[in-house]
Amino acid sequence: MTNRNRRSFVRAASTVGTIGLAGCLGVQWDRTDEEPSTEPEEESSEPEEKTNYRADLPGESLETFEELDGWVSMLDGGRLEADRKDPYAGSQSAHLIADEDDEYAGVYGTLPHGENLRDRNLSLAVKFTGRKQLHLTLELFAPNSRNAVRMRRVLVGPADRWVRVDFGTTRIEGRPDLGDVREFRLRARRRGEDEGPIECWIDDLRAVERPDRGKVVLLFDGTLESHHITALEYLDSYGFSGVEAVIPEAVGETGRLTLDQLDELVDSGWDVAARPRTGVQSLPEFSPEEQEGMIGRTAAWLEHRGFEEGANHFLTPRNVLGTTTADLVAEYHEQAFRFGGGPNALPVTDPHNLGFVSGAAGEETNGYVDRAAEYGQLTVLHFEHLGDDGLSEDSFADLLEHVATRDVDVVTASELLEGV
Repeated sequence: MTNRNRRSFVRAASTVGTIGLAGCLGVQWDRTDEEPSTEPEEESSEPEEKTNYRADLPGESLETFEELDGWVSMLDGGRLEADRKDPYAGSQSAHLIADEDDEYAGVYGTLPHGENLRDRNLSLAVKFTGRKQLHLTLELFAPNSRNAVRMRRVLVGPADRWVRVDFGTTRIEGRPDLGDVREFRLRARRRGEDEGPIECWIDDLRAVERPDRGKVVLLFDGTLESHHITALEYLDSYGFSGVEAVIPEAVGETGRLTLDQLDELVDSGWDVAARPRTGVQSLPEFSPEEQEGMIGRTAAWLEHRGFEEGANHFLTPRNVLGTTTADLVAEYHEQAFRFGGGPNALPVTDPHNLGFVSGAAGEETNGYVDRAAEYGQLTVLHFEHLGDDGLSEDSFADLLEHVATRDVDVVTASELLEGV
């Protein structure tokens, strides 16, 4: 049991209290080579650097947004400003703003001499405000707009908080040469609500060496009996293991998994994850005390029944996260899954922002698996009902066959966290 899980068990077992709550493109933000100064330090009104930055992040910065001369707002794509109030790293971030009449907020940056990203994946620090969800698209022109790589990600919160987005490839146009990337384009669009301005901040665009093989997680939601009756047999035939998101209140109910069936899944190599029961509401609609009660009790239920490793993982019910929810999830769990509308780059730079896609979208789902294999990415496939009430048994079998023929490893949540 991790220290965090020990805390969650103790806190959930007690009365739940109130929570306390570089320049141009290609220039790295790296001061490690500077000579130490012998002059006395002067007082400065400049903001402290690295206010949100994690020093242990993999890879290197391609762009730090310390200067914005290399970036331009797109036509009808709002405006771009430097913001020094709450940078992710360094002294400033890039602030993208779209007014009510703008379709999106978008910027582009050119690399006259090209950038070699053939064997590297990308991540970006992002913050937004004023809405619950945001749709991001990162495009690489390699070397021009006829040969492009597009990466899509849906952010479902938390707002007003920096998160890292590990961008996975979702679409290819033409025959891009990632050894010669000449332009980056980023668009932030409304999602969930069609009105209102858009405010989005970006910082620390990083590149990291991609692994030789991609990964796939098979994530089963709802504690549904069909996951044991149908999915287990098919996964066993391929030597795959899944991840079952457990709603404690549902265990043993009609059409739901029993505790014995959960034990059988784990005995077959499956993982479990915590999934609080929220009904038709999302977690941010509850008070901070109620949120902590649901999150803490769900983690404690898993730990008390021998699923300590499973308590490290969290599936976001109804997807949306608020800032309080995000703080609690990070306190009780080592990693978290939520809808993302696209795959994830590997290695992961933010384990609490793992996006999943539908496992029941036919050729679109197959495409996500293909991209994971081609670009050394992580695709998390989300399943609910199997059989008459959802994805047909034949379609499920076809999908597993497709996964088995691709250059990917099927891993559990614990293996993903451990970097296996």
